[in-house]
Amino acid sequence: MTKIADLQQELELSDTQLATILDEVSVRVAEGQKNLNQNETGRVRQFIKEQQRRAELKGQTIDLPPIIKVSDFATALELPVGEVLSVLLMNGVTATLNDDIDYDTAAIIAQELGYKTSESVEKLEEQVLSPEKLEEILNKEKKADQQERPPVVTIMGHVDHGKTTLLDSIRQANVAKQEAGGITQAISGYQVKYKDRLITFIDTPGHETFEFMRQRGASLADIAILVVAADDGVKPQTKEAVKHARAAKVPIIVAINKIDRAEANIDKVKTELAEQLDLQPEEWGGKTVVVPISALKNQGIDELLEMVLLTADIDKLTANPERAALGSVIESRLDKHLGPLATVLIHAGTLRVGDDVVVGHVSGHVRRLMDYLGKSVNEAGPSMPVAIVGLDAVPNAGEILQVVEAQAAARQKASQQRAPVKSMVQVRDDDDERQTLALVIKADTNGSVEALRETITAMVPEEVRLSIIRAEVGAVSDSDVLTAKAAGALIYAYNTPVGGMAKKLADKEQVEIKSSKVVYELSDDVRQEIEKRLPVDIVTTALGTLKVLKIFFSIQKRKIIGGEVAEGTIEKDAQAIVWRKTGKDRVEIGRGTITEMQREKKVIDKAEQGDQVGLTYEGKGKIKEGDVLEVYKEEKVRKELTA
Repeated sequence: MTKIADLQQELELSDTQLATILDEVSVRVAEGQKNLNQNETGRVRQFIKEQQRRAELKGQTIDLPPIIKVSDFATALELPVGEVLSVLLMNGVTATLNDDIDYDTAAIIAQELGYKTSESVEKLEEQVLSPEKLEEILNKEKKADQQERPPVVTIMGHVDHGKTTLLDSIRQANVAKQEAGGITQAISGYQVKYKDRLITFIDTPGHETFEFMRQRGASLADIAILVVAADDGVKPQTKEAVKHARAAKVPIIVAINKIDRAEANIDKVKTELAEQLDLQPEEWGGKTVVVPISALKNQGIDELLEMVLLTADIDKLTANPERAALGSVIESRLDKHLGPLATVLIHAGTLRVGDDVVVGHVSGHVRRLMDYLGKSVNEAGPSMPVAIVGLDAVPNAGEILQVVEAQAAARQKASQQRAPVKSMVQVRDDDDERQTLALVIKADTNGSVEALRETITAMVPEEVRLSIIRAEVGAVSDSDVLTAKAAGALIYAYNTPVGGMAKKLADKEQVEIKSSKVVYELSDDVRQEIEKRLPVDIVTTALGTLKVLKIFFSIQKRKIIGGEVAEGTIEKDAQAIVWRKTGKDRVEIGRGTITEMQREKKVIDKAEQGDQVGLTYEGKGKIKEGDVLEVYKEEKVRKELTA
């Protein structure tokens, strides 16, 4: 026990100060109480230490990054998160402890709480970087440290307008013919030299279902080349590409391709560009560079590359090659010989063999670097795409690479960010009457997995419940088959093999595996599976009425009756409602089905108005002469997928 008077004298507290502190630490002192127990004394001393530390902090300038998580902000101020959240709310900012706030907001809140702050980009690099945080770092690099770097170009446009042929012509490498379905299936990086200057190309898929990947390509580039066929003009995918380029604030150069074709109409394409996309060609008084080319016949390629370099010179593209490397993952996959493999575009700094790195939730030690030709290199500088061998796992496309001081630091930093969920089992709602489309998705690369997940999710309407049980890189395995069996799921294998044992197991367990190397075949199949699960509407069509003239035979649920068709038609297998007139009202007697019909002792399927027929009625209701059968037909019509 500690005497209150002794503690008060030791800490030099007035009666009022002591009372305030006791109240803050939730110590209730009864009248006449002279002592505090050990726990209560400890709480008072701890409170005093915290107050002294905060007073000390308020006398200093606290470094904050350009973007900071609310919980990290509270830690920097050594304040409870709840207190910081309250002050944010009072200033009109609704946030949670895991939300990011920018420096300006943090500085205002800190000032209101009595703290001085300064902005530090270096602090931002202590965090796991998002694309937004990376952009902040790159924007605030010292100009004096920066040097000219190659432009990064993405080629975008409609699926059949010749993007891959253009890249093939530029690189002088025959890759176009090797592509399944004539479309690019994965994002890759290439470098070419023109007039002793390097240009980096990010190759993005063209098919409409890969909008997600195409968007990522635009966000990585400095310049977008929009390929439009001279004989086909602007298409929906052309418009999507322009939307992504504008969202990323990337200058657009238009390459009008296939000018060698007889149907080519360059002026018509220029008109569509101006009217539909607001891309006014320079020669028409606008600001859009338009270059007519024939990728197949290698016409206009030099002029196009010239325009790329001219656009790059206008924007003065620079980066600091001497700092610790920063980059973005373009593509990633699991290679059976090399293990986890990631293609990274370096934004700043120089990545070297032997560097320790963190890439989102993955850490690693760079054992080997390979350029776009597959040749080993010792280092990669700004704007260079390079494949990295030595990561602990496969990172996700779009994640940020950072070089750190040591492997231990890389692992610790990677552990701060949990890996994105790649396997998601949705809990069944027993009250949900929707049919479920359950899927296991396997693909060759992480980018393909992400794109397929995004594409399929976007395709599924509200009337169908989607459950993606597993979505991973790699071949279809026994585990995938057993997982699909347990969940009643289909397996989609995109550009990836099915193991021999997995195939046998799938046949045995009757699990369907659908393999495809072409994305639109896969999306068409998904569409069919969705349509199978859309709800069924019952469409009722009125046929006619029959007046009952005679009852020939009647047992519990089967009657043979004679009657005359009063109006419309009567058909075999149609449904009927039996009505009986009582006074001014009519009463429903029962419902059933017409299972057989005869006229003049001949079996018929249909009777017209005025015909007298005999028929078999199966169903409820005790039919009498004078009753009327209202005959109708019901059809089950499944809804169609409209988009």
